[in-house]
Amino acid sequence: MPDFQPDTMNAAVDASAARRISTDLWGIFFEDISSSADGGLASELVQNGAFEYSRADHPDWSNYTAWRKLVPSDSFATFGIRTVEPVAEENPHYARIEIRSVAGGPVGLENTGFDGMVFHAGEIYRFSIWARLVSGEAMPVRVSLVDDDGEPVSDAELSVTSRSWTKYETTLSVPSSTDTDNGLQEGDNRRIIARQGTLRVLFQDAGVMDVDFISCEPTTTYKGLEHCRPDLVQALDELHPRFMRFPGGCITHGLGLDNMYRWERTIGPVEHRPHNFNVWGYHQSFRIGFYEYFRLCETIGAKPLPVLPAGVSCQNTSQGPVPIADEDMPGYIDSVIGLIDFCNADPETNAWAAKRAAMGHPEPFGLEYLGIGNEDRIDPVFEDRFRRIYDAVRAAHPEITIVGTVGPDPSGRDYDEGWRIARELRIPIVDEHSYRSPSWWFHHLDHYDHADRNGSRIYLGEYGSRDTRLINGLAEAAVMGRMEANGDVVAMASYAPLFCKNGHNSWDPDLIYFDNERVFPTYNYWVQRMFATTTADTAWPVVVEGDVLFRRELPRTVGLSVTGGASADLTDIVVTTESGERVELPDIAYRGNGPVVTGLALEADSYTVDMTVTYHEGMWGVQVHTGDVNGPDHNVASFGRSFELQLVREGCGSTLAGTEVSMDMVRPGTVWHARIHVADRGADMALEIDDRPIVAGREVADEPRRTVAVARDSAGGVTYLRVVNAMADPVSVDLSQVLDALDVPVSSRAAATATVLTADDPYAGVHGEEAPTRPVERPCELMSGMYEAPAWSFTVIAVG
Repeated sequence: MPDFQPDTMNAAVDASAARRISTDLWGIFFEDISSSADGGLASELVQNGAFEYSRADHPDWSNYTAWRKLVPSDSFATFGIRTVEPVAEENPHYARIEIRSVAGGPVGLENTGFDGMVFHAGEIYRFSIWARLVSGEAMPVRVSLVDDDGEPVSDAELSVTSRSWTKYETTLSVPSSTDTDNGLQEGDNRRIIARQGTLRVLFQDAGVMDVDFISCEPTTTYKGLEHCRPDLVQALDELHPRFMRFPGGCITHGLGLDNMYRWERTIGPVEHRPHNFNVWGYHQSFRIGFYEYFRLCETIGAKPLPVLPAGVSCQNTSQGPVPIADEDMPGYIDSVIGLIDFCNADPETNAWAAKRAAMGHPEPFGLEYLGIGNEDRIDPVFEDRFRRIYDAVRAAHPEITIVGTVGPDPSGRDYDEGWRIARELRIPIVDEHSYRSPSWWFHHLDHYDHADRNGSRIYLGEYGSRDTRLINGLAEAAVMGRMEANGDVVAMASYAPLFCKNGHNSWDPDLIYFDNERVFPTYNYWVQRMFATTTADTAWPVVVEGDVLFRRELPRTVGLSVTGGASADLTDIVVTTESGERVELPDIAYRGNGPVVTGLALEADSYTVDMTVTYHEGMWGVQVHTGDVNGPDHNVASFGRSFELQLVREGCGSTLAGTEVSMDMVRPGTVWHARIHVADRGADMALEIDDRPIVAGREVADEPRRTVAVARDSAGGVTYLRVVNAMADPVSVDLSQVLDALDVPVSSRAAATATVLTADDPYAGVHGEEAPTRPVERPCELMSGMYEAPAWSFTVIAVG
C-alpha cells in the first residue's frame, strides 16, 4: 500500500507589505434583544416593579404582570392602579392597596421576577419601595425572599409612616452556610439557594396605601459596577473589547417616533426614565440606560460607541420609516450634540455635563466615536436628515469620529447609496452589516482585500455566521483573520447579537447565552476572545498554497416546502425535471404557518418550479424551499419584501442574489407568475416573474477552508500566527518562510505557545448551551517552521 500523504499548505508574506492596522479592531455590540437588559444584564430581580407593563408590551400583559396578589381566607383587600399625583409623571402608574381586614393573615404582593429569582448564599440584597399612606397612622410591611416551597429564606421589616411619597429601603441577608431549616442548597462554587424563588411584600394592618417602584438587587458587583449582573459583565470583560456599541440595532430608531431611543430619557433617577415597549416584543425599563452603558464601558476598558437615530424611525414596518418633522430637527440636533457634552464637557460650564456629575461621575467619559443611523433605508429623506446631523456635529465637535451607515447587507441599493453619501461627505467610518452562512464567509474571504484605502474606513458593526457550531466559529475565525490583514481599512468589528436569555430568543445565534444562574459561552465567543486577547498593530497579507480548497457534494433530491412570516396563496405549482418528469402539487394557502412540506420527492440535477404567488400581507415574505429541503444543503426563493435567491449550506442560509423591493410598492393582492430555475443540484439559480428575468446567481464550487493570518503586537514584541483548518483532516502548515521573512529569532521559535480551539465534530455546539470544548494552550516548538493543525481547528500561535 502507498504511504499516507498528509495534507500540506505553505504560507508566505512579503515583509515590505506590512500594514499598520487599527488597534480598536475588536469590540462588542450590546442591544436589548432577547431579554438582554431587564432580566439579563440588569441586576434588578423585580419584574414590573413600576407597574408600567401594558398591552403595548404584550397582548396578555397588564399593570400587574409578574405580580401575584396574596389575600388569605377571612382577609379582605383590593389592588387597583392609579395615576393621580404619581412619584414620577414619566411613569405615572402605581398600585393602590386597600386593606379592610387581615383577620386571616397579612395580605400582599409577590413578584415572580424574570423566570423566577435566584438567591445566592451569603448575598445581601438591597430592597426599596416608594410608598405613601392614604389612611391610617403607620403601616408595617414585611419583606421576604421566599424559596420554591414558599418558605422565607430572609426577612426584613419596615414601616410606612408618611402621607407623601417616600422611598423606604432595607436589606435582606441570605445565610452563607448550609441550613436545611432555611432550605439552603449547596450548589457549585456560588452555593445557589432558593432556585426560582420570589419576592414577597406583606402588608400587616388594615389601611390604604400606594406603592410604586419596588426594587430588589444583589449588592455584589463586578469591579464595583452597580446595577449590572456580575457574571455577565465578567464574560464581557474577559473578551477584552476595545469598544462597545450601544443601544442598537433596531432599538436605536425604534418602531415609530414615539419608540425612538432618546438617550436623554435614559439618564438621571430611574423613576424619571420613561418606560417604553421594546421593538423585539417586550418591555424596557431603561434600568441600563446611557449612563450605565458608559460606566460599563469604563469598567471593562472599552471605548464607547453610542449610536443615535439619523432622524428617521425604523423602516421595518409596512408603512416604512417616519422622519422627525423638519421643525423639530433643530431640537433633535441639539440633543445629539448634548450627548457629546454629557460625555465630555466640563460640569462647571455645561448643563449636560452637570447631569453627569450629579449622577456621580464628574470626570469626562472621553467619548471618541459617535454612530448616526442603523441599517436605514437610504432614501432622500434619510440623506437630508443625516446630512444635517452630520454637518452640525462636525461643526460643533470636529474631534468626534462619526460612524455612518450603509444598510443591512454588504450589497444592494442601500449599500450603494450609503457608500455614495459616505464618499461625498467624507464620513470617517461607515457601519456595514453582514449575517451569512459559513459557506458564504469562506467564499468571500477577500471581501475587504480590494477596499478603497483612500475612502471611508469600515466598521463591520453586526456580523455572524448564523449558528453556534464549531464550523461557524471556524468560518468567523477565517474572515476575522482577513479583516485583521485589512485592518488599515477595516477599523472596527463586532459580532452580533451579544446576549440571549434562554427561552427568550428574538434572534439566533448569539455570542453568549445565559439563564438566571449560568452563562453559556459559544464557539463564536471563544473565537472572538482568541482574537481580542491577542490584539496587534501590524499585519501582513498572507499567500497560502496547497490543500486549502473544499468542494461540496450536493444532493440530487428534489423536494418543496414553504416557510416565512407573510401570508400568500401559492397556486398552479408545477415541478419539471430536466428529463421531462412533471409533477403538479396541491395549492397552498400559506398564512405564516410554516413549514408546509408538500411531500414532493424526486431525483434530478436540474429542474424548474412554476407557480402563481398571490401576496396578502406580512413584511418578511414567503420562502419557497427546493431541493433536499430536509437536509443541510438546499435552495430558497423568497417573495415579498424582495425577490431573493438563497443558498442553504450546512443548515445556514445566505443570499445568492436579490433585489430590493420597498414594502410600500407591494400591495395586498399582488400576483406574481413565477418560475424558479435550479441547475447543477442547486449551485445555479434564476428567478423569472411573468416570463421576465429578475435575478440569477451561481455558486462558486470551491471554498477556501484553510487559512493563515499573521499579525504583530509591536509594543509587546509578539507575533501571532493564526491558522484555521475547517476540514476533516489535519494539515501540515509550513510557516518557515513567514518566520524568516519577519526575522523571528530562533529562541522565540523554540518557546512559542499555541492556543487551540478544536473538536472532533464540526457541528458540535447547540443554541443556548455552552460550547462542548474550549481553547487549550500548549507549547508549540517551531524550530522546523512546521505546525500540524488538527482537523476542525483554529489555532493562535504566539511567538515572542
